Amino acid sequence: MFVIKFGDRVFELMYTECSRLICSEKKKTDDKIKLWREANDGMYWVRKGRKPNIDEFGIVSLQVAGDTLHLNVLIRDEGNFHRYCRLRSVKIPVQLEDSDAVSKFVEALLIMRNIIIVNISQLYHAPIFRSERRMEDSSTVDSE
Repeated sequence: MFVIKFGDRVFELMYTECSRLICSEKKKTDDKIKLWREANDGMYWVRKGRKPNIDEFGIVSLQVAGDTLHLNVLIRDEGNFHRYCRLRSVKIPVQLEDSDAVSKFVEALLIMRNIIIVNISQLYHAPIFRSERRMEDSSTVDSE
């Protein structure tokens, strides 16, 4: 899990689930479902505390299933529907590999890094929900 503290809240921006190099299909499916649920929970808490731009903020999930890395992101589209998208599935170079496999693996990690950087920026610049605004910022004048 990758978390960031902003103000008095902690936001979970990325979830990871790893298995052994040799694992069952059931384990892979169970981990995929678990990551989807955790990403949904993470999005709920981010939306409860901040209001990042729709379609620009996403919760990342990273699944290592056997020798494959799956990079997924959960975003909320303009219709307020959650979309869980697989961005990349790449082979993890656990043994001597050709340069193409290593390049694809590094590219997936760089995409993940860029998403996290954008998400942190989105959190810092997102508007605060009305109930959390401080009263001293209000333009209301006391008549007493």
